[in-house]
Amino acid sequence: MSRSRLLLLTGGVAAGAIAFAATAPSATARVRNQDEKPFVSASTPVAAGEYLMTVAGCHNCHTTGWVEKKGMVAQEDQLTGNPIGYYGAWGTVYGKNLRSVVNNHTEDEWVDILRTADHGKGQLPMPWHDAAKFSDRDLRALYQYAKSLGPKPVRLPRATKPGVRPAGRYIDLAVKDSTSK
Repeated sequence: MSRSRLLLLTGGVAAGAIAFAATAPSATARVRNQDEKPFVSASTPVAAGEYLMTVAGCHNCHTTGWVEKKGMVAQEDQLTGNPIGYYGAWGTVYGKNLRSVVNNHTEDEWVDILRTADHGKGQLPMPWHDAAKFSDRDLRALYQYAKSLGPKPVRLPRATKPGVRPAGRYIDLAVKDSTSK
């Protein structure tokens, strides 16, 4: 059957394109290998990591001022952590200095940290459940990008226990009931 006839029979261009693409060898290989995860392709792993850090929202918590400055933060200040706390039922946590994390861990350890929610010690609001869904290739690209920035020690406040408000600036993520007085 011709491709144009397939398009007509499947209900249009979009459906036909999907049906046609599904028969391509690479698509078939992906269907056969259920363990394979998609990954970002870029000119280098560092470029892929830079892209992923941005689109995955890593900078929002791990780069001071990223949201307020709409991403216009000098590269030397990126991924150095955030002194503004995130307060919720878990207490208060601070976006870690990822440049320090990658300089204190191997690439394999980084992958393990993100796969295991920091060995079960990872706290909200870090979306550990989403981080674990990255392919190993993408996790390694994130590591390589953060590592490429070099170390930049920045002292951050300590986390607080549940129910303890921080002394400094923080964002309140505590669930509130608008019907309560």
